[in-house]
Amino acid sequence: MQYFLHVQDSLIEHNSSSNSSYPSSPAKWCFNDIDGHKLCIRSPTLIPTCILALLIGIFCSKNISKLPEKFSTRWLYQLTFFLFGMMMTSAGILHCFLGDPNKLLDTLRNSDTDSFLFLQLLFAIIVAGLTTNVAISFFFCGLCDINFLNPNSRSTSFLLIGSYFTVFVLWTLGILFQWSWIFYVLYLGVILFCCFTYLLTQLAIKSNHSALPALIVGGCYGAIGLCAVTFGEKYICKLEGPFWSQYIGPNFLWFLFSDVSMAFIFIYVIRANREKKVIIEKYHIDVEKNQE
Repeated sequence: MQYFLHVQDSLIEHNSSSNSSYPSSPAKWCFNDIDGHKLCIRSPTLIPTCILALLIGIFCSKNISKLPEKFSTRWLYQLTFFLFGMMMTSAGILHCFLGDPNKLLDTLRNSDTDSFLFLQLLFAIIVAGLTTNVAISFFFCGLCDINFLNPNSRSTSFLLIGSYFTVFVLWTLGILFQWSWIFYVLYLGVILFCCFTYLLTQLAIKSNHSALPALIVGGCYGAIGLCAVTFGEKYICKLEGPFWSQYIGPNFLWFLFSDVSMAFIFIYVIRANREKKVIIEKYHIDVEKNQE
């Protein structure tokens, strides 16, 4: 997330480094390999959060696949959690191993060609696109849960794939042509709209109400993380100081809280569907027993 904030700041000519509370650069650990070349890891504290996200994505997706077949939205939730794991893994590679976002901007402005910077650009588009598409996936999950869309319909699948494709195209154009508004529309606007819509759809399902606390807690963690890396970034950096904000600053909190948020949403999905099963069993009528 902070990678795109650095890019965004440069596009709108905003320099946060003038504030002494901000770290001059992310923490960097460098090691010498056998050939004498340096291997540098930027923001190393993000790596555990990305590994955790990958485990959450795989574990949750696998366990959702075991839910009853009557849960028609099952494949959509599987896809959503899997994409989350892939997104955070890609984000870890981008933030920690692929270098400085300022180099990417210089490349775009000077039209230079470099294989490493091309890889950096590719991962930037992948991470941005997957982040928006995870939110869109939740949007589709919600609409299918309330039967507004049919999860087993081809038209729903085509609409979902079309949305994914459109998002990747817009992010590609936005980064290449340096559209200053793309971040606010696709990162903040779409994510907030889709997640809020998903919450409303779940509130509309009466049978899920006892499972809602897990969803609300997950939503709160996600909202706090998003605020930490956007509106609350300056406050957190000022509170922690330039040293600690290199390690456990806004970006770290956003990654960590995203993991916690997805874990609670998984708990909600499992509890909600187990609850439906209990309700069905509770009101099951044994016809033969009643005839006696």
